Amino acid sequence: MPADRFFRPATTSAPAAPRILRRLGAAALLALAVPHDAGAQAFLGRGAPQALAVPGAETRPDVRDAAVRPAAPAPAPEVSAPPPLTLVPQRPLPATRSGLRLSGEESSLQWPVYLTEAEAQENLRFRIGYLAAISVVPETSSLTLTINDTVVGRSAIRAPGAVKLVEFDLPPGLLKPGYNAVSITGVHRHRVDCSLPATYELWTQIDPSWTGFVLPPGSGSAQGLRDLAAVAPDARGTVPIRVVLRDKPTFEVFEQVVGLLQRVALAGGYTHVSVEFGPPRQGPAGLNLVIGNPEDLREVARIGPGDVASGQPLTFLPAATDRAATLVVPGSNAADIAAALEAVSASAAHAAAGSAPGLRMLALSRGTELRGGETLRLADLGVANREFTGRLFRTGFDVVLPADVITADYGKAVLTLEGGYTAGLDPRAHVVIDVNGRNAASTPLPRAEGEMFRDAQVALPLGRWRPGRNRIDISAYLPAAQDRVCREDEVEPKRFLFLNETKLSLPRLARALRLPDLAATASSSAPFVGFARRPRLVVPTPDRDSMGAAVTMAVHLALAAGRPVNFELANERPLEGRTPTLVVGPVRSLDPEVLRAAGLDPQQIQQIWQGRAVPVGAEPAKAPAPAEGLSLDRLRTNLSPACALPAATSRSLPVVQRTRPGPARVQAADLASSWGASLRGTNTIGDSLSTVGAKLGAAAQDAYAAASRWTETQVREAEIEVDARASLIVGQGIGGRDVGSLLTVVTAPTAAALQASVTCLTSPAVWDRLQGRVAVLDANDGSVTTYEAARTHIVETTPRTFENLRLIVAGWFSSNPSTFALMLFAAAVSLGLTTSAMLRGVGRTSTERRDEGGHTTGERR
Repeated sequence: MPADRFFRPATTSAPAAPRILRRLGAAALLALAVPHDAGAQAFLGRGAPQALAVPGAETRPDVRDAAVRPAAPAPAPEVSAPPPLTLVPQRPLPATRSGLRLSGEESSLQWPVYLTEAEAQENLRFRIGYLAAISVVPETSSLTLTINDTVVGRSAIRAPGAVKLVEFDLPPGLLKPGYNAVSITGVHRHRVDCSLPATYELWTQIDPSWTGFVLPPGSGSAQGLRDLAAVAPDARGTVPIRVVLRDKPTFEVFEQVVGLLQRVALAGGYTHVSVEFGPPRQGPAGLNLVIGNPEDLREVARIGPGDVASGQPLTFLPAATDRAATLVVPGSNAADIAAALEAVSASAAHAAAGSAPGLRMLALSRGTELRGGETLRLADLGVANREFTGRLFRTGFDVVLPADVITADYGKAVLTLEGGYTAGLDPRAHVVIDVNGRNAASTPLPRAEGEMFRDAQVALPLGRWRPGRNRIDISAYLPAAQDRVCREDEVEPKRFLFLNETKLSLPRLARALRLPDLAATASSSAPFVGFARRPRLVVPTPDRDSMGAAVTMAVHLALAAGRPVNFELANERPLEGRTPTLVVGPVRSLDPEVLRAAGLDPQQIQQIWQGRAVPVGAEPAKAPAPAEGLSLDRLRTNLSPACALPAATSRSLPVVQRTRPGPARVQAADLASSWGASLRGTNTIGDSLSTVGAKLGAAAQDAYAAASRWTETQVREAEIEVDARASLIVGQGIGGRDVGSLLTVVTAPTAAALQASVTCLTSPAVWDRLQGRVAVLDANDGSVTTYEAARTHIVETTPRTFENLRLIVAGWFSSNPSTFALMLFAAAVSLGLTTSAMLRGVGRTSTERRDEGGHTTGERR
């Protein structure tokens, strides 16, 4: 067995020393008076550290303290020299789908954050670390913190060259045990340019490593299974789970481990999980899962017999100074882990708790599912009424479609806008609606005198939608003549009114599963759930990194489905085709036939990754450790914190050209023919007839070949262009008409790159971009390139009805317009021929006769 194989005893070395703080700083203490509904109360905002350094990156320069101003206009009080900022434990915020950038003139970010009862009763503060664009003017730009619909504080934005820290004291009674709604809103104005294009230069980037709740030392930690949602994520917003195993697990035991991890993630409501195998984690973030006999626990995790609850299948140990929160399973067989699995399921049976705004934000973060045929107001999707004074208004919302929905241009969703705009706008003013980042429709704002519009309907083609989560963005472009000159002495007038009475109406949707489609798999784990047989998880080389990547994928598929996925673990025969199969492994471990079955070209992938793959038997490189913070460059470019891999070396690759008859070859053939004709002399009649026949035959063959090529291009899969920087490929193929033949392959150049890239892939902002038959990920920046399937199989998932069958057929024709046009053409030709044949013998013939006078007479019969 190779040295890197997973199925071996866990390491027994002592845990590493606690991590050294990577950044030090000092902050200025500033005063901030903020009114709120509970009564006016002064809250303090603390300034930025003097210098923040990241190992391996440039030192962040010092910045001036931000001028913290009250929410209502009031003179700023004088402050004395501030004491240094005390570095205390911090609860980072969980990863979200919306990212960490406040862009444009007005935008906001929202998080549902779970706090224990003890944490909610503490005197907490909230810290925001941010970096802003140099074009943001601080006098009229601000950050506002809102918790549970209460404005906590506001601070001017002053951080163009370094990360700025601002802290807010939270009033007593504001936080509730359970989920709390946290919102950060940014208002930006440009320094020198007030035109509409300048709004794209305005942004504030939240630094996740410095943003979150600040806890008093020695307080705050999950205390039991009911507090799994309170386990702190790391600086990336990821909850890392370290599995510690004493013995070599069998496949049956490991299947139970996967099920236990899925239930832990579901009970905790985590948005992003990374599973690893190795020694126990240290520090406040993440969770350990220790599995072993009671006498072995001290050896593998320094857990004594007194730490384990007697007679309990599962023990929860709160986080300590030298250990993260830990789940202990005192047993190593499948029955022991199954009992622990039931304990986690029982603890998660209670309803979610928290403040009303927190529970509402939690529901919105999970998405509002629509089945088709509904009409709902945007107020039900968390969109608020807004009066806007800037030049580019933006708002948006998310809705979730079922995985078994066919999205094509057989129907249109209707967005009924309600609001208004003021007089004096440029004639170019208009509203644009984007669906999943692609323009779907637009409508002008034509009246120079302004207008209040009601029931302004905008049609959104269903072809822009996809199974699973869909993002709809509404933008109003509002240029005006006065934008040519910036005037700071005047209050900007209101330009646009948006009402959350705006409605979204969906038509009836075609319900069937179209495969292959990664969007259906990422949205609800179709078809790994709801199938008669257990799906298979195949890991050809079960080393630690490959198993970590495979289990991370399995956990996220359970989070997507909202329930555990009962995988059958295997390491061979991925092409059996009896049940949906997920294959996870480095490219060197995969059979070329497996890659071909998933729609990938083994030769192309080998050529691209040949310099990065690890030879069989060689020691694989270790996966890079998670970064504690982001460099200034990564913050400026808005890269996902979970996607921070070393850049792969690009290389020039030889292009293999296939030999085809070119123009020179055709000209040579024509030249030889002309010389042969001149040597033969004058053609005889027979030669002429032979030549004509040959030309007609050649023309017929050319026409047949052209028709064949045209037909082939309608179903030919698009060529996949994999760049050398690609770090992960996800491919999906179906070998027959049965769902059981569906094969999904996740591969990377090495096992270490596989684990790190899967962590990037499963981050919420990246995961929702999966669609089509192949997705290529660059884990250096989180970019995803997708390729749609030209050949798909439709699997009915609902009882057959005429209406649903009609929608399915309409959807298929709208996705294959060339075939539809060909069928119409063939039908028209057939109609013409049959009509001509029918009318050929219809009507009367006439005969003519001449009389004796020479006149013509006719007779019809």
